[in-house]
Amino acid sequence: MEHITFSRLKYFIVVLFFMGVAQLNQAQTILSSDDFENYQGFGNIPTLYGGGMRVYSTHGNSVSKGLCINFNPFISKDSTITPASPVLTSGCAFHFEYRFATYIGSVAGTPYDLNTDVLEIYAAVAGSSSFGTPLLVINANNHISSLDFVDQFIDLSSFEGQSVQIKIKGIRGTGSEFWLDTDNFRIESPNVTLTAAKPATETLNIYPNPANDLVTIELNAFSAPVKVEILNSLGIPVYKRTLTGLSTQLNLEELPKGIYYIRITGAGKNRLEKLVLR
Repeated sequence: MEHITFSRLKYFIVVLFFMGVAQLNQAQTILSSDDFENYQGFGNIPTLYGGGMRVYSTHGNSVSKGLCINFNPFISKDSTITPASPVLTSGCAFHFEYRFATYIGSVAGTPYDLNTDVLEIYAAVAGSSSFGTPLLVINANNHISSLDFVDQFIDLSSFEGQSVQIKIKGIRGTGSEFWLDTDNFRIESPNVTLTAAKPATETLNIYPNPANDLVTIELNAFSAPVKVEILNSLGIPVYKRTLTGLSTQLNLEELPKGIYYIRITGAGKNRLEKLVLR
């Protein structure tokens, strides 16, 4: 058997160390995504998408294209259905961004506060069209009024090993004329591990993760004050707090163990991070 010298042993140790670090710091894998920037023209339904939502310039604080609806007295509801996704791995989630903006003449004005208007998100096995009940409902109780896009998600863990399609449905109630903008559709699989340390230059650190009861949030360049919400796997807020310091410890002992998401909003930024309580 060949004798392994100390220098070669050190080499293997270094290689294994960096392989481990690379795995620990692996970002979430995006299985599918669409930001709608590559679609030509406006007012068109993207190829492979179902429903009636169309590509327009969005109507808030960002210049981009998105799938939009102009809700007016002649339109009471509309929707889009995404193309079939790749086969999902364990713990996947569908992420998207949305906002409602008032519509005055041909110009989007202030953020639109929902009255009886609703945004519903569904998921179904690809090709089945059996969307059932919505997995996420955004209404006046949980809507965030903003001309900036707000991140939202639905948990797709129950569809592991299957291809899915997502349905996004807007319903106009008794409110005034407005735009519903959606953008940046993506299906993400979770990190290889949730315990990897993030560089100090990142705008947000959350640790430990997984956690027992106490979780520390370091804002770094994410300027305080910010609003913190912890959402359960259905996207329902179960904890809310405003942070005014750069480093804050949250006591979450009253929350059941499981998978949650922390949403940070403030200073024109939005961030969504997965959190495991064990």
